[in-house]
Amino acid sequence: MRFQDINASLEAVRAEIRQKYQPEEEDTTLKALQASQIQEEDYFCHVTHKEWDTILHDIRLAHEADAESAPNDSSTLKIIADAEKAMRFPGNALDKFCYVMCSQLQISYEKLTEKERTDLKNIMKKTGIYKDSPLGSRKC
Repeated sequence: MRFQDINASLEAVRAEIRQKYQPEEEDTTLKALQASQIQEEDYFCHVTHKEWDTILHDIRLAHEADAESAPNDSSTLKIIADAEKAMRFPGNALDKFCYVMCSQLQISYEKLTEKERTDLKNIMKKTGIYKDSPLGSRKC
């Protein structure tokens, strides 16, 4: 009932303004009064939606660690960060490529011995990923 009372009052004020001042259809005061009217269905949808959001947020938090849940970190963002870090890494294109691959495999490229790096580079030269990349066509 309160919604109907409020809306009826606002509509009466709008009608009074129209009668007294004959404003244009695009009058901001009339538009503000019209926008102030509250539809009962819209109000209750808004209230229940806020409740659902709270419930869904709690459920999401409770199941964050579940095996079916997607991780919060983005593998794409990690690859981009690794590539940017590799571009600052000293060395040629193959060194940078090996650096990124090691990062993705969670291997510290800096901690590899010179022999391990050489072996890794020889192996990487044989991969299709390296051969098909723009780096593979360069001399290293």
